[in-house]
Amino acid sequence: MYEIGIWGQFGDGGKIADGQAVRTTIITNELRQRYGADRVLIANTNGWKKRKASFFLECVRLIRRSKRVLIAPADNGFKVFVPILMAINSIFHRELYYIVIGGFLPQLLKDHPRYKKLVNRFRALFVQTENLKKDLQALGVERIYILSNPKRLHTRSESELTLQTEQKLKLCVFSRIYGDKGVEDAIEAVRLANQRLGGEYLSLDLYGLLPDAYRERLSELLKQYGSFVRYLGIVDYDKTVETLKNYFLMLFPTYYHGEGFPGNVVDAYNSALPIIATDWLYNSDVIKDGRNGILVPIKDPEAIADAILRLYHDRALALQFAKNCLEDAAQYQPDRVLAEFYRVLES
Repeated sequence: MYEIGIWGQFGDGGKIADGQAVRTTIITNELRQRYGADRVLIANTNGWKKRKASFFLECVRLIRRSKRVLIAPADNGFKVFVPILMAINSIFHRELYYIVIGGFLPQLLKDHPRYKKLVNRFRALFVQTENLKKDLQALGVERIYILSNPKRLHTRSESELTLQTEQKLKLCVFSRIYGDKGVEDAIEAVRLANQRLGGEYLSLDLYGLLPDAYRERLSELLKQYGSFVRYLGIVDYDKTVETLKNYFLMLFPTYYHGEGFPGNVVDAYNSALPIIATDWLYNSDVIKDGRNGILVPIKDPEAIADAILRLYHDRALALQFAKNCLEDAAQYQPDRVLAEFYRVLES
């Protein structure tokens, strides 16, 4: 019998860039350190549609052979698999815990109230932010705890930080490369900022998972704006600081419907990298306007450009934001983040 079983997205064996897979992998690695690798069993949802029968048997095996089972579905996985996993568990009666991925659940429960009974059958729910917890409690969801975004990263030292005086600066996007993550708003904002500066003083590098459905569109954008925009692929989730420390700002103009607590925020904090982000869903829980970044309305490249230029012209403020990022990074050290998680699991 395994101490812990974990059901979720672990990727396809290559570089892990999807936020869901990163969160599941990090938590699993921490559990293996605590309980031993041979005491943790996983069921990987990646590619399940191509192996439906065998994956169903994998789900049965996970629940049958684990004392406690953690499941971490995103929105589509929730609707398909939570009823199935609950049905399987009606045979084996294990302790089931739900690691909530992103911020989709309150809206899902509003649209489909029947799911609330299923959610309240979990022994505990772990969500990423306080406001997400409050929104779920307002809908009648019980036994909710905070599990933000633990990451074991090399945090930069404040002694490394200096006032940046260069005319030309590098900005980045560090997320899934897709329309609803605001990629095109970021490009347009940098174009507008350069226009106001009177030259291409700002460049924009894009990092992250590039879905097949967006490849053609990105190719068009790179042809049009290639003089200041590049796509540089995927960075290993545990080596992000080495890349991000070379940038002046991170842009995160998302309006993705399931945004919860994006892991790129923790990457930015450990890298001393201020963030310009949209005030969307739960972003304001973790990105503090005027402290470690600037929040702007969604789908508003002009506002993003204004924020970029504010920090471009006020380098002392940008440096203060960077120092604050390092202070805030301490909140997401795994030992601190996981303390309540372990307490609940082991109570």
